Amino acid sequence: MRKLKIAAASAVLVATSMFGIAHAADANAPATGPHAAMRHMRGEHGPWGLGDIRKLHDQLKLNAQQEQAWQQAVSTSQQNRDAMRKNGEQFRQMFAQAKDQPVLDLAGMRAAREKVFDENRQLRNQTEDAWLNVYNGLNNDQKTLVSSAIKARWTKMKAWHDKAMQHRGRMHKGAPPAQPPAGQAQ
Repeated sequence: MRKLKIAAASAVLVATSMFGIAHAADANAPATGPHAAMRHMRGEHGPWGLGDIRKLHDQLKLNAQQEQAWQQAVSTSQQNRDAMRKNGEQFRQMFAQAKDQPVLDLAGMRAAREKVFDENRQLRNQTEDAWLNVYNGLNNDQKTLVSSAIKARWTKMKAWHDKAMQHRGRMHKGAPPAQPPAGQAQ
């Protein structure tokens, strides 16, 4: 009996996690859930949380070789983003087809999810490698500019996170509110 309960609980856990993934992959689904706010932040924010990396292009004053690496990185980013969107569409189609099945193949769905996640991870790594190639070709002044932009973005993200945690603390009664960062009044 205990094994049956554990198996049933496991099936429920897998099914609910699959639903969450299917819901996240559904383009028509409302932006709700724990990662909804992050969708806004992911947009065209480039590698390492940099923000719109294209804004740095003119400031960097790239030479011909650096410009070629930059354009290659932009091209790689666009191709990989399109491939990840295609993977997402195939994933959504798989779940749409699964809705019509009387008995779900949860193991098959999990394997398909893992395959998509692995492919997307490889695409992200290719994109980061292309941008690392650009960064490695910069001189120290250019690297300082990029590093400053990344650090500024990190500071902005930290402030956003701290504000969200303060809001979360107020929303959940009984939970202590997050302390404001040092140097800020309440």
